[in-house]
Formats: sequence, C-alpha cells, structure tokens
Amino acid sequence: MRKLFSIIILSGIAAVMYAGITELDPVVVLADTNYNAADFTVPSYTEFLMAKEAAKADPTEAKLQTLVDKVAALQDKENPYNMVANINGDPHTCMAFCWLTNEGIEEGEVQILAKKDATDEDFEAGTDVITIAATPKTTLRLVYTGSCLYARKYSGIPGNVQYKYVSHKALAENLTPGTEYSWRVGYPGHWSKIAQFRTEDENQGEFTFLYMTDSHIMNALYIKQARRCALAAVKAVPEARFCVFPGDFVEDGSYNNSEWEWERWFEEALNPVIMQMPIVPTDGNHDDSPNINYTYHFNTDNEFNKKYNIKAQFDGIVYNFIYGDALFLVFSMQDFWRESYSYKTGTSTYLTLDLGRWFRRKTAENADTKYRISLAHFNLFSGSDHSTDSEPPLFRTTMLPTFKDCEIDLALQGHDHTYEVIGPVNPDTRTPILNAISDRKEVAKDANKNATGYEGGTYRTDDGTLYFIGATCGEKRYYPHSRQRMENDYNNGRHDVENYFDLFTGMFGQPGAPSFSKITVKSDCIEINSYIALNDDGDSRLINSMKVVRTKPHGVPTGFEDLAPEKKPQEGKKFIRNNNIYILHNGKTYNLLGAEVNLSK
Repeated sequence: MRKLFSIIILSGIAAVMYAGITELDPVVVLADTNYNAADFTVPSYTEFLMAKEAAKADPTEAKLQTLVDKVAALQDKENPYNMVANINGDPHTCMAFCWLTNEGIEEGEVQILAKKDATDEDFEAGTDVITIAATPKTTLRLVYTGSCLYARKYSGIPGNVQYKYVSHKALAENLTPGTEYSWRVGYPGHWSKIAQFRTEDENQGEFTFLYMTDSHIMNALYIKQARRCALAAVKAVPEARFCVFPGDFVEDGSYNNSEWEWERWFEEALNPVIMQMPIVPTDGNHDDSPNINYTYHFNTDNEFNKKYNIKAQFDGIVYNFIYGDALFLVFSMQDFWRESYSYKTGTSTYLTLDLGRWFRRKTAENADTKYRISLAHFNLFSGSDHSTDSEPPLFRTTMLPTFKDCEIDLALQGHDHTYEVIGPVNPDTRTPILNAISDRKEVAKDANKNATGYEGGTYRTDDGTLYFIGATCGEKRYYPHSRQRMENDYNNGRHDVENYFDLFTGMFGQPGAPSFSKITVKSDCIEINSYIALNDDGDSRLINSMKVVRTKPHGVPTGFEDLAPEKKPQEGKKFIRNNNIYILHNGKTYNLLGAEVNLSK
C-alpha cells in the first residue's frame, strides 16, 4: 500500500508528516541539523544531500518521498562500498577483491562461501566460510565533485572538496575449480551486500564473457544508460564468467578527476554486473589522473609494474590470464609518452620495448592456447571521430609488429563509441584479408546505422587480427565516417591508412542505444553476439552475430630474451629455451608433444 503524505509549507520550506516514519521532520532534515556527514559513508550521505537539494528546490510529494528513502538508506560510516571482484592469478583457484571505506576505517576482510546466492544467515552460521584479511591503504586526497558540474549542482558540494578513503584489497587462493561462490566484504557488524562469482572449471571447455565499454559516468542520464545496459547484460547472459571493460569508466580525468563519478560506476551504473561476476578492467584516457583513482578501485595483477623498467601509470593495467583455451592480454597504450616518444617518427620507448617484450614473452609462454585476445582502450584502427587523432599512427607503427609476431586473433577495443568490425587486417600492408571472410550478409546501407551494409560473417585470423569496437554501454555516441570522408582525411594527412574504409568488413554503425556483447569461446570459434539495451526492465535486442575462427596453430614469438635472464625451471611450470616451450615434470623435461628431451646436449 502506498504511504501517505500531509505536506505543510512553513516559511517556504516543505514540512511533511510521514505515516510510518514519525521521527522524520524534513524541516530539520532540510536545515541539515540532524544528519552529520561524519557519521555516514560518503556515497550514502551524498545521495541524501542530492535528495535534500532536490526537495529544497521542488518540495513535491515525489521529491519528499525520495528524501525519506535516502534518509532510510544512510549507511554507518564503518560500512564498505565500491566493492568489486577481479581476476588476478589463476582463475581456477584465485579471485581478488577491492573495496573502499571512509578515511580511518582500516579494519576489513572478505568472506567467501561455496554456495550460490548465499544469505547473511549462511555466512553467520560460519560453516566452511573462508575469511581473508584485507590490506588497507589510505588514498591520496581525492577531489570529490571536481569538474563534474552535475554532481556539484545537485549535491551542493563545492568542486574543491577532497576526501581521503581507505582502499582494501584481498586475494583468495586455493579455491575449488568450477565452484559457485558467494562473497561479502567488511567486518562484523558492517557487511556489504552479497555478490557472486564462479571459478574456472578444472578442464574448462566452452565459456562466455561480457564486453562493455565507455560508460563515461558524468550525470544521471549516463548512469541510467549504463545501468540499463548492465541490467540487460546480466539478464541476457546469466552464464557469463566475467566482464571485460576497456576503459573510460568516468568522464572527468586530470587533477580534477571526480571521485563521485567513480563511486557511481560501482554503486549504480555497473553494479548489476559487479554483483554477479568479476570485472576485467584496463584504463581509458578519461580515467587518467595523477590522483590514481583507478589504482585504488581495482585489484588486478601488478607483475608488469614490478618487473619491467618503464612502469605503467597505474598498478594493474597491464596483465594477462588464461581462461579455457584463450590467452587474454590486457594492456594500456595510454603510457606511450613515458621515457621518449615522437608523433612524427611514430616511436615510443614504452610500447616498443617494455610492452612489446611483455607481449612476446606472455604469448611465447602460453603458445599452446588456441586463441589470443587483447584488450585495450585506445584503437589501432577505428572509423569514427578518433580515427584522425594524433596517437593512432604512432600506435600502428609501434604495435602492429607486436600484433604480427604474437598472432593476436581478436583485439577488443574501446574509445570510438561506434560499432565497428575491422579486418582481419594484414599487419604488413594494413589491408583487409578478404579471402578470410565468409558467411557475410548484405543488408541495406545506412549512413548512421550501418555504413557498410554488412552483417554477421565468419572471420579467419590465421594471417591477421580482427579488431572490434562494440560502441558504448552509455550515452556518449559517435557515428561512422563515410568512405569519402576517410579518403579526404587521408589525402589531407589526417591519418595514414590508404583505402581506410575497406578495412570495415562487417557491421559499421551507431546502434543508437547502450550496447554490450556476449562473447563465447568455443572449440571451433569465438562467437560474438551483440545487443542493445531497450529499457529499465533488462530487455535487450540482438543486433549482430559473427564468428572468429583460427585454422592453424600459433607460432612462438621471439624478441624478449634480452629483457631478463631465464629463470630456473620450476616443477609443473612451463619454461622457454631457445624459443621453444618445455615443462618440467618429476625432474624430467618434456616438450609440448609429451616427448622427453635433454636440454644439456
């Protein structure tokens, strides 16, 4: 039954007699004498402030109802927020966790239970609950609303207000493969909601993951659109094991990076996905900030920054993992400027040396995986507004040799906000490999929705990489450039790819709604099904289906041996000698075919 209001106007301020919550006096609430920021979590108090500002400006029943709801939703200052699980280590047995608390709240742990949809009562029973203490780290002072005019306007918090937080990180190891787990974070008396994940199966066959990108959280509309997409994704693809997200979580980077935008990404926009599966992230250009907000929010493997000479700007934005028969190479091209670089010559010390060697080492160490999938925000190839940026020619010059040597099958990109199927691209000639495409459908061309007039298709990546951009899960949209525009841009020196439009061999257009992709790694292909979100009820519509196939085994790249001396082989671990892969078992060395070899000869 709907609760009833009786609204009285007192000195221009709405007072309310609210049936069922008699202790609430909005005159007191609106005067801000009863609720102190120091007593509550930052996110819940800001939501309360926004409701209060809205009720001041428009004291209608609906706004007062929202204010009542936000007062009821205030969280004690000790409670955790911005929780997320991340793949970090072997997905069979490991899972990493990260969350924030208010400054000074350093106690924290993650509890894990091998039960799907567990309840608080299940955790309180204590049976078989895994408890891992977190490592707390107090953040820098983070600008809260900063450049975000929306947050400043509707919360009343000035742009120069800064908060410190405590970032908690924990890593679970020795989990059971193929198991559904529930998890929560906090400490006794102050627990989060309960989320879910599943470890990789012991002998993982076919599996599915989600791809979403470029939410650009900046206001209520962007939050709504990204949340609509997240709800649709978990409804359409409940079997997804994880969600890859290649950057631009927020809109406002730089020194004025708005932490409120990050907060809303976790608490609202992508929360439906976060509560069901781990996130596989890397940074976008709008996420860049010397405040290192990104680093505080995720707990991904940081081996690259520990071992390589030129460090990435954030921890855990360059890492890899194997899932099923696929090697995932997650990386950032944002740091092309580190050490030395030149737009004119297309050179970057970071991309060519450290990142290039990391790519070759990881693909050589895992050469027996059938598929190689990269994930980055910036584009090597794209067909909309970012195609004429300064960086892509530099990226193509430095990274195409690496993609060629490492034989990357599928490059998942972000940044361009348009749905783009590109290639497979010959890395030497920068031309499409047309005889590697089959089963493509011809449909009506549309300058905005589908400039090529192609849908579907099967793309063979034996000799080149398929590049894919799945538009945006949010509101910020670009539109495809025409063939004539691309030719004019080439002739005017705005990009360096001749006959650029020919690279767009599949669907190429703006879906006009938040979009996500279901990507399934099968024994015979990688299947990509893309959808748009239709409403707030989680409904979606399929817009494109295609396949990526590989018919010949990968080679073993070289060019990384001088980076560091080869380590002593470890029992049960793969190692490289003379550009070949071996494994040590019971003190004996075997090649990948299972034949014993003697490397001392």
